Amino acid sequence: MLINFVYIKRDSPIHRLDPRVKFTLLFAYSLSATQTSNFWFILAGFTGAIYYYRLTRLKWSETKRAWYFIIFITFILVFMNFFISGGAIVQGVDLSQPHRLFDLPFIHFTRAFPFLAPTKFPFTVESATFILTQTMRNFSIAFLAVPIPFTTNPDKFGIAFKGMGISDKISYAIDLSLRFLPTTVRDFVTTLDAQRARGFEIDKLRGGIFGKVARLAPMIVPVVIGSVVGAEDIISAMELRCFGVGKRTWLVELHTRRVDRVIITLAITGFAIVTLLNVLGYFYTTGPLHILHTQGIPAFLAP
Repeated sequence: MLINFVYIKRDSPIHRLDPRVKFTLLFAYSLSATQTSNFWFILAGFTGAIYYYRLTRLKWSETKRAWYFIIFITFILVFMNFFISGGAIVQGVDLSQPHRLFDLPFIHFTRAFPFLAPTKFPFTVESATFILTQTMRNFSIAFLAVPIPFTTNPDKFGIAFKGMGISDKISYAIDLSLRFLPTTVRDFVTTLDAQRARGFEIDKLRGGIFGKVARLAPMIVPVVIGSVVGAEDIISAMELRCFGVGKRTWLVELHTRRVDRVIITLAITGFAIVTLLNVLGYFYTTGPLHILHTQGIPAFLAP
């Protein structure tokens, strides 16, 4: 039996939106935000995303696990990537004359043994702006993505993608993919409880890495086999119903409201404008058409 992410039934403006609006808004903003590192553009999107998330009326206790994961991923992508690359990942700005704030103790690779040596890592205004911009970008996308599984009825995922012009096969594949992770987690928890009832103690595994993996076989094997068997059952059921032979009908039908159509139009228009500015920015090296190719550092920070 397949299960879904936790859907929290609540009367909020975001719950009432058509699922296609949520996906369109997420895709349009994500694709727009990845085209620039301009601080002010990302700040505007970050502010709008926070307002959007507040309208969902979701509580911290309901979404904290998702946010813990997002915070961890953001730290890895932004801070670790920045330091590993030596700060050489700032886009759209001339780093030949950076505005240095202070130096951080760091290490660098050398040709002689032990191949590592202490050095100083310059932390500049450009670096701080880049870190802040990338952090806001990741969190603004998360503010649009996290509410989707919590505010959308799972029965509407497949028909939402179908209504966006995607084929029946791909729509149903996405629907099954969204159910796969929570189903696997459910199976893992069930298997863990069953093995513990038989005396299996996962907290007291001994030995090296390979030894611990080998001793986890009573946990891993049933879950993997169960996933394979479940997939085979779904395939057989779809074949018996001749899925993919002709055009399919869906049990649920979506109806857009005026507010849905307005938001979709604004999202697509905004994405088109950002893409146009991004393309024109390659031909104009100064002026407003080049704004997406700059960091947008305030003048009082970098005179």
